[in-house]
Amino acid sequence: MIVLLIVLLNVSAFAGMDNRKTKTLVLGNNLEVLLMSDPDVDRSAAALSVGVGHLYDPQEKMGMAHYLEHMLFLGTEKYPEVGSFKDFLTAHSGSSNAYTGDNITNYFFQSSHDAFPEAMDRFSDFFRAPLFDKTYAEREVQAVNNEFEKNKLQDGWRASHLTNQVSKEGHPIRNFGIGNADTLAGDNRPALLEFHDKYYSARIMRLSVLSKLTLLELERIVQKYFSNISDHSVNLPEVPSDYRQPLSGKYRLLKIKTIKDVRSLSLDFPTIRLADYKESKPASIVATVIGHEGQGSLLSKLKKEGLALGLSAGGGYSHPNLSSFGITINLTPKGMDKYERVLELVFSYIEMLKKTGFEKYTFEETQAMAEIDFEWKSPQEGMGFMAGKAAMMQIYKLDEVEELPYLFKKYDPDAYRAVLNTLTPENMLVVLNGQNVETDQVEKFFGTEYSLTQVGGSAYDKLTHPPEPEGMTYPEKNDFVPYKLEMVEEDPSLIRDDQYAKIWFKFDHKFKQPKVYIRYRIETPHVYDTVDNLALSKLYNLAIHEGLNELTYPISLAGLVYSIDIEKQGMTLSVGGYTERINDLLKLVAKNMKTIKISKQKFGNIKEAVLRDIRNRQLGQAYMRASYFHRQLWQVKQYTEEELLAALEPITLEDVRQYSQRLYERVYATGLVHGNWTVAEVKSSVNILLGELSSLPLAENERYKEEVAVLRPGEKVRFSQQVQDNNNALYYTLQVGERSMERQAKLSLIASIVESDFYTQMRTNQQLGYIVWSFENRMEERLFFKMIIQSSNYSPFELQKRVEAWMDKTDGLLSALSDEEFERHRRSLIVSLEKQGDSIGAVASDLYYYATEEDGNFQFKEQLVEAVRKLSKDDVVAAAKKLFQSPQVARSIILVRSNANDDAVPDDVLTTIDQIKNRRATPVGVIPQ
Repeated sequence: MIVLLIVLLNVSAFAGMDNRKTKTLVLGNNLEVLLMSDPDVDRSAAALSVGVGHLYDPQEKMGMAHYLEHMLFLGTEKYPEVGSFKDFLTAHSGSSNAYTGDNITNYFFQSSHDAFPEAMDRFSDFFRAPLFDKTYAEREVQAVNNEFEKNKLQDGWRASHLTNQVSKEGHPIRNFGIGNADTLAGDNRPALLEFHDKYYSARIMRLSVLSKLTLLELERIVQKYFSNISDHSVNLPEVPSDYRQPLSGKYRLLKIKTIKDVRSLSLDFPTIRLADYKESKPASIVATVIGHEGQGSLLSKLKKEGLALGLSAGGGYSHPNLSSFGITINLTPKGMDKYERVLELVFSYIEMLKKTGFEKYTFEETQAMAEIDFEWKSPQEGMGFMAGKAAMMQIYKLDEVEELPYLFKKYDPDAYRAVLNTLTPENMLVVLNGQNVETDQVEKFFGTEYSLTQVGGSAYDKLTHPPEPEGMTYPEKNDFVPYKLEMVEEDPSLIRDDQYAKIWFKFDHKFKQPKVYIRYRIETPHVYDTVDNLALSKLYNLAIHEGLNELTYPISLAGLVYSIDIEKQGMTLSVGGYTERINDLLKLVAKNMKTIKISKQKFGNIKEAVLRDIRNRQLGQAYMRASYFHRQLWQVKQYTEEELLAALEPITLEDVRQYSQRLYERVYATGLVHGNWTVAEVKSSVNILLGELSSLPLAENERYKEEVAVLRPGEKVRFSQQVQDNNNALYYTLQVGERSMERQAKLSLIASIVESDFYTQMRTNQQLGYIVWSFENRMEERLFFKMIIQSSNYSPFELQKRVEAWMDKTDGLLSALSDEEFERHRRSLIVSLEKQGDSIGAVASDLYYYATEEDGNFQFKEQLVEAVRKLSKDDVVAAAKKLFQSPQVARSIILVRSNANDDAVPDDVLTTIDQIKNRRATPVGVIPQ
């Protein structure tokens, strides 16, 4: 694993984002700005970084930069109320945060698009006119101290601070950046004002913005609210690059006693000024080789000797003058005892590299993969993404920031060797972390126990003259790097279709990763035919996973995953990850799918957990209970929780073992394979699965088919029950009808048109509750429109009245819908439908849905998009008015009452599951549509 440290933190490429437009500019006050406009993002977001952090804290006020970060959220001249920014964002689907680093303080937020201009006004006032109110300044010191106390016993914080102390006396890297009540004691307001006036200048600020608003609109917002931030010259104190001088004939050894059971060995080397090598990124190239995990690698050798579990390497910097290269090794107990042997092997490998140099193909492969990743990187959004951009803008120039952080543009073997030449024992700080290390000192802020020594003599000599690198070699050329990528769009091909299976395969032409994802639905009649079999299937599933856990865990660490999941039709087997060993994992799982390998004790624990989980569901939130009652009404074959509990109670381990032998007596597999594989390999995987199951074919008329109920025209079914939750809930369902492409297109557009108004009226204006949803829904071949509200203040009967009053008023909303608004909804829906998965696994999930739920119609989305394009506004409005206002539209209304609700239940309302079953809605097919 290659660690690129802070330089590549939280950053993603711009490529592959056809709808994302960017622009850079510099405001009149020298504030540098990156604007991104993307119609597909869910929320707007922005971040502003300031090129100052705790490296610049006054020695008499350590933690000042961090403390000031807190204070900017506590009122400004234009918005003086403390917490008003948070309240505003909370009311507009938003949030905010900030962090203070070595030489950067980064502020960021996200909000709904409509609130974004005002949010930007409030945000910009942080940097224009913070109040630094004295009362809150005193209070916020305690908040900073609480944050310190939260981190005081965290091994990462403790080790990071202590490692920094092994630096030259007086160097700012030694600062106690987080601060606490002691370092920030007294009246801080004068120091706050001085620090802010000294460093918070627009010329060292960088602003990044992402919204669905146009670039022109974003530029106007930025010009309006950020142009008057103060701009003045800033003289940042010097941060010397020689923060830790090499020793002579010795290396430094820091032993840290950890709180948790941690065993690690870290080697830290000050190195060349990496900020001068942005095009060649030499530390990344060196890390690619040292951090290699293949045959002949340093890690492979360490593992063979039983010394290590993992290794990472990387170079980076926070401040341009503070460049380092690090190697971190996760040790075994043996490695902990023999850490000196680990050091010898590390330097044996480094010495080998000094002799061999770096092959050009290492650069070419790294460069090629970086370009591929850049080209196909999926778009990201949100405030965390924008914080990464604002941080990157402190490192790269505006004309570099879109590409240079991600690409390797220059082959520079001299720079690679320059980094390698800094990896010497005398230039090294070794940090050994463990619970049982010997210590003789205590760090004053975190209380960390440690020892610091200088190691010379034979231990040092073994590192300067390490043994020959027996079994360790330079990484071989990687023939899997796809240098000549071409996009070839094709539909999935049907590679097997017989009485046993129907399997599709689609080769991955997009992501070009050595990965494949397999998903097979193994239909069997023994899962949902009876409640007893459903209970057995749940215990069987957990028992299989538990029995395979120790066998598959090492495989999961190698990037391979599997799962067996229950569907009403049968079991779904999913296997995914790197192609090289995928069949090995498939064989292992398939071979054990009919064998239960757990003890009675483990089975008892599993069974108890299943029973407890079902009972806990009965104590769940009101809207979730409403969903459960809803399923009891609409799904013709639906077991109750009480039935399932009763079926589970008597089951024994032997029952599950017998069940595993008959579960796959007759099967039919439907599935989809997607990734970088071959047709032959796909066919082989199907044969492996079916061969291990040794099943007879399952005839089509024996396969489980979900049956959905139908209400008669104008029929209204109301159900109410009291639950243990302290909330009420309404689950209101309108029956739309049998699915057709046109009907689904209409319903999708209707849902898009009314969603915002429903949310605004029910939640924002009427404040009925926190959970307010409206959406279209499909159950099998039936379409529905649903509305859900959970409320702690209003009874479900009142919620019903409010929803029906809203439906009565939709005529005004629909009649006022302009052609422009209709087209906006149409465009938004089409963009949503056309959005594709951003990974092989995500695409595979979509394809599996088309294979199993759309009967292999992989053009379903394209057909739906075409249906949406053909709709006229008049047709959609007419359909919406009928849906919401016609008394002929059948509906179910689930009214869940809280534990404190004492409303009288009307006589026409059903109150038990038995009543639902006794007058169940008519099954599909009885009523003509």
